[in-house]
Amino acid sequence: MSPRTGRPIVGESPKSSQIGFRVAQQTVEKFEECKRISGKTKVELFEEMVDDLHNKLTKK
Repeated sequence: MSPRTGRPIVGESPKSSQIGFRVAQQTVEKFEECKRISGKTKVELFEEMVDDLHNKLTKK
């Protein structure tokens, strides 16, 4: 049997989708600072922010 190829799955589901958008340089710098302070990856930070906002908006 051939070994599996491709990126390993981290977490509960594969990360096969991409999001791209333009932001102000100031926002990039804030995001990078949050990344540096927290020690998390950009994806981890983004997913955490989306989860927090979703929970807030749906009042869970």
